[in-house]
Amino acid sequence: MRSLAERLNGLDDYGGNGVLERLGETVDCLKQVEWNALGHFGIRYLLNYHLGNRLRLVEVLKQRPDIEQVAIERPLIITGLFRTGTTFLHNVLATDPANRVGRTWELAHPVGRTHDLLDDAKWRRWRGSHEVAMNHMMIPEQSEVHHVETDAYEEDFFLLENDKAVMELAIGLGDFGYATHMLGWDMVEPYRWHKRQLQLLWMQRSAKRWLLKCPWHLWHLDALLTVYPDALIVQTHRTLPATIGSQCSLSARMASKFQRTLDLEEVGRFWVEYSQTGVERGLRTRESFPNAKIHDVRLSDLEARPLETVREIYEVFGLPLSSDLETALRARIEQSPTAQLGEHEYDIADYGLSETGIEGAFDGYRERFRV
Repeated sequence: MRSLAERLNGLDDYGGNGVLERLGETVDCLKQVEWNALGHFGIRYLLNYHLGNRLRLVEVLKQRPDIEQVAIERPLIITGLFRTGTTFLHNVLATDPANRVGRTWELAHPVGRTHDLLDDAKWRRWRGSHEVAMNHMMIPEQSEVHHVETDAYEEDFFLLENDKAVMELAIGLGDFGYATHMLGWDMVEPYRWHKRQLQLLWMQRSAKRWLLKCPWHLWHLDALLTVYPDALIVQTHRTLPATIGSQCSLSARMASKFQRTLDLEEVGRFWVEYSQTGVERGLRTRESFPNAKIHDVRLSDLEARPLETVREIYEVFGLPLSSDLETALRARIEQSPTAQLGEHEYDIADYGLSETGIEGAFDGYRERFRV
C-alpha cells in the first residue's frame, strides 16, 4: 500500500514514524473484520488516498516552512456526541463571513498535486466530487441521515485521517474493534498535523477564525485543547435514546454495505459503550483544562429558539454580532440546514436497546446537562 502511494506521488517521506506506526495498527485491526468485496475496495482506496495526501503535505511543508508560522487563533469548534445537532449549528454559524469554514472537497484534499501543492483547487474539487458520487452510489440511503455534497460544509475529521487516525473506518465502515483500539492512542501528534493542514488551508483562503465541526473531537478533547489551547468549544447535547438510536441507524446503514455480516445488537452495544466513553473523557478533560472555554447547547433549545441560542454563543465567547449578521442568521435558520434528505426512521429495539436501558447508562450525564 505504501509503495503504491509513493509510486503515484513520486515521494517517500511521511514526516516521521508515528504515522507509519498508526498505519500498521490500523491494518492489524482491519484484518479482524470479515469484509466483503466492496469493503476491501473501500479500505484500500481510503488508506491509499490518505497516504498520498500525507506525502504531499510533508513535501509542501518542506518547500514552504513558513506555513507552520500561520497563526490559528481562537478556532470555534463544535463537538458533542454524534447525532446531537452539530451539523445544523455548523451550517448556521457558517453564515458569518468572519468564520472560515471547510468544504468537503478541500478538507478531503487539502493539498494539491506535486506541481501545484499549495493550490490545485480545480483538481482537488474534481477528486472530491468523484468520491462524493461514489458515496452516493454505494450508500444511497445515507442521505436520509447525513447527505454529503462536494461543496457543502463538512467535518474536519479528514485532516486527522491524513495522520492515520481514520475515523471513517471505525464509524463509517463499522470496524468497532479499531474504534476501541484508537482510544488508547496519544492523539496529540495527529492534532498537530491537523493544525498544519488548517494553516495550509488558511493560506489559500482566510477569514477571522476557523469554524470547525466534528463529534469525534469529544473523545479526544484533551489532545485538541493541547494543540488549540484558546479554542472556543461548543458542545451539543440531545436526549440519549434519540442520540444513540440515530447513530446506530446511520452506522448500520453504512457498515452493512462493506461487511459480510453485521450484528445489529453488537452495533447497539458498541454505540452505548462508545458514547459513554466519549462523555466520560469529555468531562475528565474539563477537569484537566479548567480554563478551557466550553459552552453547552441543548438540541431542544437550538430547535425551540435557534437565534437566541446562537446569540448566547456569541455573547459567551465575546464575538461581534451585528444586526446584519442576525438577519443573515435568521434567514439561514429558516432554511433548516440539517443535511438530511427525507425522514430518518429507525427503531432502537432493532439494536437490542430500550429507552430505559439507554437512559440508565447515562444517568449522571443526563442530570448534569438536563437532557
